[in-house]
Order: sequence, then structure tokens, then C-alpha cells
Amino acid sequence: MGTIHLNKEEDLLLRLKKGDKVAFELIFYKYKGKLFDFINKSLPTSEEAENIIQDVFANLWLYRKKLDTGKSLNALLYTMARNELFMHLRKQIVRRKYIEELGFFINENDNSTQNQIEYNELKLLLAQLIESMPDKRKEVFKLSRYEGLSYKEIAKKLSISEHTVDTQIRKALSYLKENLRKTIFVFLSLFF
Repeated sequence: MGTIHLNKEEDLLLRLKKGDKVAFELIFYKYKGKLFDFINKSLPTSEEAENIIQDVFANLWLYRKKLDTGKSLNALLYTMARNELFMHLRKQIVRRKYIEELGFFINENDNSTQNQIEYNELKLLLAQLIESMPDKRKEVFKLSRYEGLSYKEIAKKLSISEHTVDTQIRKALSYLKENLRKTIFVFLSLFF
């Protein structure tokens, strides 16, 4: 394929679009560090940043044929990194909201053994309750609370209406709250 010019973004992009693995590796090693620094400052752990970087480059390779070679490679990669970061943060917010909706405010960062045990027991109980739901409801709920998808995205993915998604989420939350309430009542009655 000829010589690759490291400083010529359009050359690298063009070669990448054609499936040139050497071009991909050059892009990876040239931009990995910069993107990591860009993402890492917005996250609590460097492991999360590493995972996002892997997703960015995996998507770059997967969608290489659709790349616009007229655009800046630098801008493209930073846009992809920013989008992946926003998606990651959105999922984190959705997970926190999910716990709060159930009325539990256990501090995950509290290192006391008792709180960790309680939190792990709660997670296990929730997982068991979710698994016991009807298949469609369980799928809708997981896409919303675990994957962070919007009602519109879930409706499109499962070929159902947004109203159906809303109904399934409401039923799932109602079911979880009711069963958690019963469990807590039984737990308290053992002590009082």
C-alpha cells in the first residue's frame, strides 16, 4: 500500500477506510495517550477510562468504511471519545437513579463491613427479583436500568411502542417495591 505518512491524517484515514491494519495501529498509538488524558480527568478510575478508549478504537475499526475522509482524524477521535464518555456517565446516572427509585440510599463508598454486606445482599435480592419477572418485562427493565437506553431506544430495539416500554417499567418498579417492602417487613419482624 506504499508509505504511510504519520503526519498526514487524510492519508491515515483513507488507508484505515480500506482496512489497512498498519494505519489503524499507527492511529491507535498516536492518539491513545491523548484520548486517555482527555477522558480520565472526567472519571473516578483510570480503568474506566481504559475501557472507554478500547470502545472508541473498536468502533473506529468496526465503522471504518463509513468514515468521512474529508474530516479531521483528530476531531473525529475526540468526538467519538466524548460520545463514549457521555454514554458511560449516562449509564452511571441511570444506575444510581434506579437504586434511588427503590428508596435505598446505601453508600457504596462506605467501607464499613456491615454496609458492604447490606449493599451486597440488596444487590443479590434485586437481581433475584428482576430474574423472576416475565421475560419481556425483564428485558425492557434491564435495557433501561442496566444499559441506560431511553424509552424511545428500547421501543425501537424491541419493536414495541414507547407506551408499552413505559407500562413495563412501571410494572417492574411496582413489583420490585412491593417485594422489597415485604422482605424488609419480614426482616424487621425477626428483630422486634
